[in-house]
Amino acid sequence: MTIHNDFLTKIDPVAPGHTIDPQRPVLPYWQATENAMCSAPHAHPRGQFIYSSQGITRVMTETGIYLLPSSQAFWCPPGHQHELYFLGAVRIANLFIDPDWCDYFPINQCVLNVTPLAQELILRAIQIGTDYDSDSKDYRLMVVVIDELSGLKRAPLALPWSNHPSLSKILWQLFEHPASQHNVEYWAAMIHTTPRTLARLFQQEVNMTFSEWRMQARLLYALEQLNHGKSVTYIALELGYSSPSAFIAAFKKIMQKSPLEYISAIRS
Repeated sequence: MTIHNDFLTKIDPVAPGHTIDPQRPVLPYWQATENAMCSAPHAHPRGQFIYSSQGITRVMTETGIYLLPSSQAFWCPPGHQHELYFLGAVRIANLFIDPDWCDYFPINQCVLNVTPLAQELILRAIQIGTDYDSDSKDYRLMVVVIDELSGLKRAPLALPWSNHPSLSKILWQLFEHPASQHNVEYWAAMIHTTPRTLARLFQQEVNMTFSEWRMQARLLYALEQLNHGKSVTYIALELGYSSPSAFIAAFKKIMQKSPLEYISAIRS
């Protein structure tokens, strides 16, 4: 799954992801960009833990779209193809985990909530770098890093995807136009099927109802806009909500906090 990205500067995958060495369980790599950039679809034998310390990153895979705001992380298991989209100025800490150590992590891609302790360990790993011995203090700290990161809780920032020919057309339209008010009957007619069949297709392919998926797409759009400094009122109107309070209620239902509480949390 690839977004039209001809206007974006391309970056190459970095070498640490392809280095197999169980004696160096974690290979850290720091990335900083000032403008929007993207990577080509790629995979590597090491798992990749991506921590966003500033800015916002979107990760595209064959099975979903994942949003990575500041203070969140994304886990990509070894061999899973993915694309990275840096949406403006970002600061990213990459921790490439040797395959021998990846059994401690989730088997699927996911966004993770980063605890204050995990944040400090990530930044310490970046300071250590890739050159350390297996009998050193730095090695032991990297083992602690793995122990802490592998236990982080998931965040509801994933948008499941499908390669079903008919459904994927609808998903793209809803993703690119999150304010769309068209109902399931409209979309069913567009692909020449019945609303009941389309509803069943959503459940089979993305394990969500039509309304749940659209709400999730709107949430990801709202999070991107909040991270870019847009106001709650602006986002509510952009998404077609009847009032800012209606948007806040929908946001809080998924995120368990209001938009302003969310922004306050990531800024702190």
